[in-house]
Amino acid sequence: MTRRSGAARALALHRHLMRFGEAETKVAEAWSARGTTVAAVGHRLAGLWSGSGQAPGQVMAERGLPIGLPHARASVLNLIITVPDVRAAARVVRTMQGLGAQHPSRAIVLVADRDAPGPPLDASISAHCHDGNGGGDQVCYDVVVLTVRGEAAEHLAGFVAPLLIHDLPTHVWWPGDPPFEHPVFDQLVEMSDRVIVDSSDIADLLIGYRRLATLRRRSGVGDLAWRRLAWWQELTAQFFDGPRYRRYLPNLNRLAIRYAVAPADGRRPRVASADVAPGVASPLASPMLYAGWLASRLTWRRYRTIGPLGPDGMRLQLEGAHEMVDLRLEPVASSEHLPGELLSVRLQARGEMGSAEFIIDRSGDEATVATNADGMTAQLRRMTMERPTESELLALDLVTDRHDPIYEASLRAAAVFLSSARPSEASA
Repeated sequence: MTRRSGAARALALHRHLMRFGEAETKVAEAWSARGTTVAAVGHRLAGLWSGSGQAPGQVMAERGLPIGLPHARASVLNLIITVPDVRAAARVVRTMQGLGAQHPSRAIVLVADRDAPGPPLDASISAHCHDGNGGGDQVCYDVVVLTVRGEAAEHLAGFVAPLLIHDLPTHVWWPGDPPFEHPVFDQLVEMSDRVIVDSSDIADLLIGYRRLATLRRRSGVGDLAWRRLAWWQELTAQFFDGPRYRRYLPNLNRLAIRYAVAPADGRRPRVASADVAPGVASPLASPMLYAGWLASRLTWRRYRTIGPLGPDGMRLQLEGAHEMVDLRLEPVASSEHLPGELLSVRLQARGEMGSAEFIIDRSGDEATVATNADGMTAQLRRMTMERPTESELLALDLVTDRHDPIYEASLRAAAVFLSSARPSEASA
């Protein structure tokens, strides 16, 4: 990377991240310093909410809120966020502004560049408040942006640790493909209670699953791709809520999952960019986790590979409690959905009175849920599906216990299935 391109990248990152200081929720002018120290940043933070860091007579107040005493911070956690590139910077700002008062935190945004010129540390601080509960309650939080350069970029823990609020849990959100082997990633894992990723961002999904499975022994793991499945999981579980259809569960013998992939002509999905995270490196992430979830709940085991992973998807045979299960994953080119979004789930089972089928079919933002069992005409219902924003997904993950045993079991099963579907495995 040339000095000129590096400077352009740094400027673009700076412009995106300065939007924190321009947000409508800010309660004072953002503070920034070039070539500063961790001690100076900590001193500024210490006086931020007490008023000792303000100019004489200045009291922080949000627009539309009564002016009075300085606001009280209401942080419930520390949130460390990495920004590896310009795309991630835009994503982080949008997501954090959407997160708002749902989870007031001390957010520390890290921009680390080993090769960038300039002083070791630049910093900026912005304070924000929201009018909570529709009344006068004010929920406030702060955002610290640290730009670390040169050799210092290899030792981020030393910059972050002194700025954390003690006795609060610490979460790390890594947007993009996590560098599992990088020392910086390892440092942040060691100081966190929970690491949050999006497995659809992982370029090599099998390696990513294996690394995440190992990571959970050191720190809890959150996965935004897993959060996107909640709607599908809930509808699937509803099929078998009542005893009439629950008896089909042990006899399920087929699971077919269809998921979206990018069209061959390169057309971009017609989805508002604010609705979802940008870019999908692994469209298999959600379908594999859904298959892993169902298999782990029903104790299905991989038996053999029928069709290895290829352009037409993959097909495995699993061993269930009473039946062999045909698992199929099929990609479908779509310009209406983001790559990786589930399009349909079809479950089949044998029963004493014949076969049964349970279907969820999605088109755009609408879905048809159908049940055809006991020789009766299919029962149909239609519903609207709303895409959760990344802010909403992150908010859900921030309140999850450190370890999620259902996700962890689903992750292990997904890794086994993906490994089994590799062409090298199928031919062995």
